Amino acid sequence: MYRKLIPLVCLAAITGCDSDSITEAEAGADRIREAFGAYQNVSQAQAAGYAVWSPDPFAAGATCASAPEGKMGYHLVNVPLRGAATTPQTGDAVIDPMKPEMLLYEKRSDGTMSLVGVEWIVFKAAWEREKGVGAAPPQVLGQPLLYSEHTFAPGGPVVPHYELHAWIFKDNPRGTFDPWHPGVTC
Repeated sequence: MYRKLIPLVCLAAITGCDSDSITEAEAGADRIREAFGAYQNVSQAQAAGYAVWSPDPFAAGATCASAPEGKMGYHLVNVPLRGAATTPQTGDAVIDPMKPEMLLYEKRSDGTMSLVGVEWIVFKAAWEREKGVGAAPPQVLGQPLLYSEHTFAPGGPVVPHYELHAWIFKDNPRGTFDPWHPGVTC
C-alpha cells in the first residue's frame, strides 16, 4: 500500500493537487487493476479491441520507446476509442477512466508480455472542437493529461495531443503518472 502511495504523494507535492485527487487516483487505479487484470493475456486484450500498435512487440528485434528517463513499453491501441491518427480532428474528446485508449506492456526475458500500465489519449483538434480553443487540458483520475506532439505511424503526420500514462500494474519510482518507467523492459 505505501509503495503505491509514495509516487502519488510525490506527485501531489509537485503538482499541488489535494488529497481528494490522490484518493480519486488510488480508487481509479484499483478499479482499473481489477477490470483490466485479464488483459495480462494479450490475446484477451486483442479480443476486446486492442490491436498491436507501433512498434510491434512480436516483430524480430522490436524495441519500445525509450529515453534517458526510462521506457514506455509496447502499446496496444483501441482505435475506436482513440480515433484515427491520420484524421485527428475526427477523434472524440471523451475521457473515461475505465476505457483507456492504450494498454502498455513490457516484454519479459522469456519473451512473454506483461501488462504494466494504461494510457489515455485525446487529440488536441478533437479536444478543441468539443471544449474550445485554449480550454484546459483534459483530466482523468484527477490528473491532467500532458500535451505532446509526435507521429502515430512511421512517416505519418505529427499529431498534437494530450496523453497520460498510468503505471498501475508495475510500481514506477518516478511516479504513477510519469510518462517514463525506468524499470520497464523491452
